[in-house]
Amino acid sequence: MKKKLLAILSGVFLTVTNIHATGYPVFDITGWLTAIDQLYSQYDMVMNTITTIENQYQQIQQAVERAKSIDWENIRFDGDFDIRNDIRDANKRVNALLTQARRIKDTLTTQSIDCGNGNRYSIADLCGMGEQGKNFFTAVTDTGEFMTSNMKNTIKNIEEGLSEKQKEAIWRKYGISPRNYIFVSQSVAKVKDASAKVLAKATDEAVQLKREEQIAKSNAIMQAAYAQTDSNGNMTEAAASEANLHLTQQVIEELGGVQEAINDLANVTASKLIADENEKQVEADEMRKELQRQEAIDNRVPDSFIR
Repeated sequence: MKKKLLAILSGVFLTVTNIHATGYPVFDITGWLTAIDQLYSQYDMVMNTITTIENQYQQIQQAVERAKSIDWENIRFDGDFDIRNDIRDANKRVNALLTQARRIKDTLTTQSIDCGNGNRYSIADLCGMGEQGKNFFTAVTDTGEFMTSNMKNTIKNIEEGLSEKQKEAIWRKYGISPRNYIFVSQSVAKVKDASAKVLAKATDEAVQLKREEQIAKSNAIMQAAYAQTDSNGNMTEAAASEANLHLTQQVIEELGGVQEAINDLANVTASKLIADENEKQVEADEMRKELQRQEAIDNRVPDSFIR
């Protein structure tokens, strides 16, 4: 995983442009790399915690299976109590818990974020831990290209809704046209908002997992199984049960951390795109001035000299 992150960072260095001293805000590459690393780390923590939960429930599942293998037919029960009912219930509950944990993973790894032109991303992709060559920056770039091709009227309407004072403020602060600024801000916002919806779904699924865990604690077989799943062989039954609930709460909090990291990366990505646009504008202005200078020189040269 760390190698993949290094590959992403190398690509970032290659795409960063040299910003001239134009008087406009200079892109902070260190802040951008820090934001990328933070998002990568937050996502990695979520997936590691979910994997730990899965492993624990797989151990519990094995304990339940061992209980099922006992010949309960030859054991007499007092009153209406029949432990076989608890075993069936435990088997159903542990399978449901495993399914719920895997559902969170699927939500994070399914490419459900549409960036246009057939480009789809998952949260894993945005964090640089999914498909090769995909990350938050490429998602924004793909979205921007789609918007440039298909949403010109929408951007035009937004631009026309700006006051002259707002347009002037954009030129003065960023050195780019309001139109280009809108394309940048809308592209970043679209990816950020789409990722927020996916993360909200994953968080809801984690909350549901926690509810199901709390219900499962009442099952006698589950309680006994919990007591067998400690890492050192000496964890109490209650402690093991609480440990799983703690891990699930940890997933909920870590998903919130992923959202915060995406928001931070969105901000610095917007800064990078604005800096790129500023660089293009500076180059275009310099080329225009050079053409004007050359034209002025040509106009001063007498026709007799040219002949």
